[in-house]
Amino acid sequence: MTDKKVLRVVGCIVRHNADILMLFRTKKETDPSLWGIPGGKVEAGETDDQAIARELFEETGIKSEVSQFRRLGELPIEYPNMTVVFPVFELHVNQRPSVVLQPREHVDYKWMTAEQILAHADLMQDVDVIIKTFALNK
Repeated sequence: MTDKKVLRVVGCIVRHNADILMLFRTKKETDPSLWGIPGGKVEAGETDDQAIARELFEETGIKSEVSQFRRLGELPIEYPNMTVVFPVFELHVNQRPSVVLQPREHVDYKWMTAEQILAHADLMQDVDVIIKTFALNK
């Protein structure tokens, strides 16, 4: 029996009032054509906080200081060939920022309430768990 690969990936619940920023992945990405929160892999030598600030900027063009993020917790996400350790952060924005997508990764974005997100059938793996655990009724 072989050990599963473990990968550290960060995610961020970006909030504007009751709405959460969701990104729709391209057909060529992992978890293709599904909705998810901004995030990505932690690079070597990077802290989780640095990774989420970098990933949010790379994926959306939203620039935020590390100190603006609040760590909500961590979830393991099990795939057949790996376990993803997934620290979840939150960022509150006072105004809806301009979102600039990277077309190689995402093709659409929407601001949705937690309830609207949970009504979607096309969510990345465990996004429903993330929303129920960290965003619903908060």
